[in-house]
Amino acid sequence: MCDRLCIAFSLKELQGLIQLKDTDTMIGPNYVELGTKLKPIQTYNALRNSPCPILLSEKHIYDGIPSNSIVLAIMQWGLLPSWKIEDKTKLKYRIANVKKEKLNKIKTFQTLLKKGHRCVLVCEGFYQFISLNNKLDKQVYFIHLNNIFDKRKQCEIIRPCYIAALFDTFKQSDGQEFYSFCIITVNTPTNLSHTIASYMPAIFNSIEQALDWIDFDRIDMNEALKLLENHEEYLVIDLVSNYVLKRSNTGPECIAVISEPTIEKSSTTNIESEDDIDRKVLEKHMEDIEQQQHENQITHLINENEAFQQKKRHYRKSSNNPGIKYDENKLKTIFGSFLKSNNCKLITNITNTL
Repeated sequence: MCDRLCIAFSLKELQGLIQLKDTDTMIGPNYVELGTKLKPIQTYNALRNSPCPILLSEKHIYDGIPSNSIVLAIMQWGLLPSWKIEDKTKLKYRIANVKKEKLNKIKTFQTLLKKGHRCVLVCEGFYQFISLNNKLDKQVYFIHLNNIFDKRKQCEIIRPCYIAALFDTFKQSDGQEFYSFCIITVNTPTNLSHTIASYMPAIFNSIEQALDWIDFDRIDMNEALKLLENHEEYLVIDLVSNYVLKRSNTGPECIAVISEPTIEKSSTTNIESEDDIDRKVLEKHMEDIEQQQHENQITHLINENEAFQQKKRHYRKSSNNPGIKYDENKLKTIFGSFLKSNNCKLITNITNTL
């Protein structure tokens, strides 16, 4: 689970830290402004729905570009699937995290994987809010990668986290494309699961692994999924204060390491609902789309039945035509099977009239 993010890097810093190999030289990724026109932010306490830096294949943006051409862009955290629901931006719920084992079981994510909509979130690290004895009592952990030593500068430098993600797009009413993403989570390494949550974001060990995840033409879906696992030797877990629980606190104090836990009741925000929201979100989205599809099917069947009844009345009234032949048993079977599969009571009267 990922509750909050630390994205204090500026775009220029990211372009300097992310080194992509171009022939014999190393260069940073180009920045591309997507149709969403989200502005980059720098904060030590990024909430869900925040704009975040993302690496993706340029082929998703421009035709004729190879899938290994990587660009840096800004997307909104919280996947809004491209289902046919009006006013998608007004939906209250978005998918922020999805477990790896759910990717091949839920059609939304199956579709994204088949389309190659794989991307990588770049950040300093992320926070987990761990419940204590009382669910209102939270302890905060900041998880990140260990720093690396730069021989040229002779000092330690920050090592960015490259986190696996999936993205989707849809066209808004103004014609602009809206880009959003969700983080993929995997099992926490066994030796760490007693401290933090049992699931955590899938962090790539290197930029090379991250690029393999993005390159959907060269690395197929099944091979890409094998990249999603964490290794504890690369991870650092810092105990930090509950300062980050307050959403308005966005400064470097959020990642200040403490030696002993500080227990405070987090009454200002419903942290528990954030921990559990993604499962409820997905269920809510599925209910919405299934309900809309269900209503459309019902409307279609009712219209078809009305047209059929009109045709029956027309021929029965005609003195030259004694009647038409129609297979009533077949029609009843069709409507009956629909009612049974959809558990619908709204059109029972239709079958009674056939």
